Amino acid sequence: MTIPKSTSLPPDQPTFSTERLPLAIYLHASQRLLFLRCDVGDSGKIRFVFEDSSDSGPQYELEFDRGAEVAASDLFASQKYLRRKMSEILNKRRIENTEYERTK
Repeated sequence: MTIPKSTSLPPDQPTFSTERLPLAIYLHASQRLLFLRCDVGDSGKIRFVFEDSSDSGPQYELEFDRGAEVAASDLFASQKYLRRKMSEILNKRRIENTEYERTK
């Protein structure tokens, strides 16, 4: 499995996002949707954002909830990749908060 780098799309491009890490891993591993980025949501949790021009995200989520399968090797590769992306966002946020505290 080739893990694509995240990409940026125009702001008006339809997306699907979730805070559910297992769902995000499934979407990425099955290559159902193109992973774009991680954000920190309003709740403070990591949100995984995918390109979804066909508005298929809710259907794929339902398939996941019903027990959709994906190859174990793809699953573990996606888990590693998305956990790295999560860590990058959390570290960036931690650094920004530290810098903000220093300037107060």
